[in-house]
Amino acid sequence: MTPAGSGPLTHPGADLVTGLGYGDVGAFAPLPAGTYAVSVRAAGSPPSTPPAMSARVEVTAGAARTVAVSGRFAALSLEVLDDDLSAPPVGSARVRVLAAAAGAGPLDVALDGGPSLATGLAFPAAAPPVVVPAGTAGVRIGTQPSVPVELTAGSVATLLVLDRPGGGLSVRTVLDAAGPQVVPTGGVEAGTGGTAVPPHALAAVALAAVAAAALVPGRRRGAVAVVLTVAAGGLVGPALPAAHASARLPAGDVGISAVAFVRPAVAEPVRLRVPSAGIDTTLTGIGRDGAGALLPPAEGAGWYREGPGPGSPGPAVLTGHVDGPTGPAAFFGLRRVAVGDPVQVDRADGTTATFTVTRVERYPKSAFPSAEVYGPTPGAELRLITCGGAFDRARGSYVDNLVVFATVT
Repeated sequence: MTPAGSGPLTHPGADLVTGLGYGDVGAFAPLPAGTYAVSVRAAGSPPSTPPAMSARVEVTAGAARTVAVSGRFAALSLEVLDDDLSAPPVGSARVRVLAAAAGAGPLDVALDGGPSLATGLAFPAAAPPVVVPAGTAGVRIGTQPSVPVELTAGSVATLLVLDRPGGGLSVRTVLDAAGPQVVPTGGVEAGTGGTAVPPHALAAVALAAVAAAALVPGRRRGAVAVVLTVAAGGLVGPALPAAHASARLPAGDVGISAVAFVRPAVAEPVRLRVPSAGIDTTLTGIGRDGAGALLPPAEGAGWYREGPGPGSPGPAVLTGHVDGPTGPAAFFGLRRVAVGDPVQVDRADGTTATFTVTRVERYPKSAFPSAEVYGPTPGAELRLITCGGAFDRARGSYVDNLVVFATVT
């Protein structure tokens, strides 16, 4: 994949994903907004090999797109699909169906007791996304008995309907993005002492935040994923990548089976270390206050239990007080963090998830961008939140929140 001009789409560029087989899905890749050439060549061939096919893809700031290699083997094409990775309503998931079974004919897909997901969907088309209740649901194709799929609250998923070796169909659940089961409301009250930002330091903090945003303009990036839905019989590829590991579910002697996405199991976080900020503190599970806002712990740092765990797909949210009535608190040094700094989260099983800071932002609590901070993400990310900006002595709190964005490394 390479930035595209107006000329032929023949430049090999960098490999976005390699070794895709039938039904495989590559991970989303973050890219600066712009026009790109996506080219496909035979698995194992050198990068200098002329592409078998190419297409232009517009990557829009803040948007996500999927490039599907689809069609019968003798007539392949690249189809660009728009993805909606925004947070679904509380208690729900967003699902779309991708018809990747060449021999099935048009598909009618529905949930047992729930909405229709697709009607008359022909190979290799994709149906519009549908919001559905979260939980274990039965997916029914035509008159076949239903098979179970797990749809996690706050997630965005694709159901791939594939030809099954030996006959029949298989439904594979692919997690496109994950987010909190319940999105917290508004800004975070994480400072009451007024010691965090003395007047002479306020400008420096603001400058650091602006510089970080300029160095890594995350909001100006989009994302692209690749899926291979070529009709079986012409291509042979490896098993699914680890990011999309699967486990078969029993479905009885019927013409359809299910393959479920297995969310990577991670132990609970117990400690946070940010060397550049002088932070080395315990982590405890936290929730929301009566108004629905994130509620920091009285001591140390907290991990939002209703969201992803650090290292799982989605934004893991950590918060701590910048100060209190007696002086600096656990997140007092967070304002010193810069783009490129490491962040480490120790977990209960002895493992450590390491992240790299990509953005440092400051937002007014009155206009806190919940969708940007808490919204679903395809990969494992981290949010560190505390207070910043001017201190309102009449209210006994800061007017802004400082938010550090980081991605797993």
